[in-house]
Amino acid sequence: MAIVRLLLVTAAIFLVVLIVRSNERRAVGGTSGGTVAEGNNSHRRDSARKAIPVGRGFRGCPAEGDGGDRELNRLKNRVDSGSWVEQPFSSVLRLSWPRGTVKRARAEWRAVDSMTVARSEGRPVAVEGYFVAAKQEGPEATNCHGASRTFRDWHLWLAATPGKVRRASILVETTPAMRAQHPEWTLAAVRQLIRDTTLVRVSGWLLLDQEHPEQLRKTRGTLWEIHPVMRIEVQRDRRWTLLEER
Repeated sequence: MAIVRLLLVTAAIFLVVLIVRSNERRAVGGTSGGTVAEGNNSHRRDSARKAIPVGRGFRGCPAEGDGGDRELNRLKNRVDSGSWVEQPFSSVLRLSWPRGTVKRARAEWRAVDSMTVARSEGRPVAVEGYFVAAKQEGPEATNCHGASRTFRDWHLWLAATPGKVRRASILVETTPAMRAQHPEWTLAAVRQLIRDTTLVRVSGWLLLDQEHPEQLRKTRGTLWEIHPVMRIEVQRDRRWTLLEER
């Protein structure tokens, strides 16, 4: 009987591993950008069934980075795509977060706070707005403190109206792994969109970055971000076109 139980347990573990690997292959296979759907009720219900984040690391740097909040780093460095659901800019800006999460590593969060954040975090969203600023960040633990520009995140500020004001903006970030898949994404192209006051639609994963409360009402309107950015579209002649296809 003991041998039979052992065989059954082994078979069950093998089956679980096959399912997980199959899901990961499907997710990683869809990193080209996904599709955007209108945010009606059925799509909102679909988005509630959030995908398990998939991270592969980038050029020797693991998805968890080399320090800091490693759980947060893994979310920032995910590469799986999704079916992006349109969300009004204002609805993302109004999202709240538990006070107990701010400036605390996720491993130290209370269970109730983690559950509260999980209701929104990881949603596949698409938000319209205008880029009002763009900046290449310095070395970070998320990217193993890589000195090369290749290892830097880009901070892009998305606002409801064109201009230069960031205090009511949503921070959206492109990561090294995703830019490697979109070499046509350049800071020069983004800054041209700023100068032209072009309406854009940014798709990606909703993420709470609890580490920067000092920036609120100064250079951002919320701690919620779209991070990583998976898709950038621009509106031309009332049609959405991928940034790389301009």
